[in-house]
This record gives sequence, structure tokens and C-alpha cells, in this order.
Amino acid sequence: MEKGIALISGILFLAITITAVVIIYQAGVPVIKKIQAASVVDRTKAAFAQLDSIVQDVASGGKGSQRSIFLSLDFGKLKVDSARDEITWELNTDAPVVTPRSQQKIGNLVFGANLDVSGYNESDGGTEVYVLENARLKVSIRKLDPMTAYSTSQLLFKVHNKDINRDMDAVLDISVDGGSSSGDGFTTLETPGDNLPYATVSAFMDSSSADYYINFTLESGADFLTVEGG
Repeated sequence: MEKGIALISGILFLAITITAVVIIYQAGVPVIKKIQAASVVDRTKAAFAQLDSIVQDVASGGKGSQRSIFLSLDFGKLKVDSARDEITWELNTDAPVVTPRSQQKIGNLVFGANLDVSGYNESDGGTEVYVLENARLKVSIRKLDPMTAYSTSQLLFKVHNKDINRDMDAVLDISVDGGSSSGDGFTTLETPGDNLPYATVSAFMDSSSADYYINFTLESGADFLTVEGG
């Protein structure tokens, strides 16, 4: 298919979505299918690299500068998001051409697989929270900054399941040696942004018996939250 796009300025984003079964069954994928998918990906990467160059030329032309271009794409889905200044091409394939939940940046071009996670902060009913969100879950962790007295049971603020469109009854209470679930600490959002393979909120606890971190991680496509201590 051939699409015309009027460019003023923007950031290019290239995403490839690969199903999780690739990891398990990739040995059974026909070689020819992998070669075909890899060829499509390589051609599109080259086209988007050229598109990036054109965008830079248009941007350097000043306000109001524009140019019409044409992209010929036989496979995948193209999306132009003017609100976010992004052009996205997405290909769904079970051929293992890209490592799942990986990301590579080349200038304004972002290339990767399973990149549906966002990490950001917002106010939820007057409570400041860090949000980890993908296509299936929206997880809110209390924002504690600077050092604040808190209990680990206060960290997990809300978990919204998008599949059934309801808030879950999320209860979490973490302690070390049975007696250090409260103290002073803070929370931080690691690598905020969109189009991420995963996002993590880290909580630091300075208690009377131990100092430790709790990491909350949401991965692309996951319907569960991973909680790790250290």
C-alpha cells in the first residue's frame, strides 16, 4: 500500500510486536518465514532512516516548512500521531527476527519488540503516584519524595485491570526479619517515558532493623506485576 504524509516536524518510532510463543516454538518456524520477515523489517528500517533525514531537513527549514513524501509498505500497520510527534510502523509476526522486550535507538529512530509500556507520574484523587502502564494493566505506586515516613503497605496505591475494566483488590505488605515494614524512604521512577519494554518503580526503606529496596516492574504484554526486594 502507498501512503502520502505531509511532514512538518516529528520523532520517528518503529515498533515490531512479536508474540511470546516465539521464545518457545521458534525452532519450528520455517526458515523461509524468518527470512521474509527479516527482509521486511530491514527494508522498513532503511525507509524510516531516510524519512528521519527528510524530517530533519523540514525541521531546519523553519516554522511552516513542509514536504510531501510517499511510503510503499506491503506489510505492517502505519500510524501517524501528530499529538505525540510520532510515526509508528508495527508488524505482528511469530518469526524470531527481533529479541522480545528489546529496544535500540538510532537517532530519532526507535527499533524494538514488545514496547507497549509507559512510565509516568500523575495525581490520582489528590494522591501523587508513579504509574506503570501497558495494554493490560495500569499500576499506581505512591510517589514519596523527598524522604518520607511510610509503611510498605502504603506503596501499592491502585491496580487497574484493563481486560475486565475494573480496579483490583491489591494488598501488599513487605517486611524483613518480621519487623522492618515501616521507616523512612522514597520512591523513584526508573527510565520514565513511552514505548518501553518494561518500567520500574524503586522504593527505598530505611528501617530500624534493615535498609533495603523494593522494585516494582511491569513488562510489556504482562498481566502481572513483578515485585523484587534487595
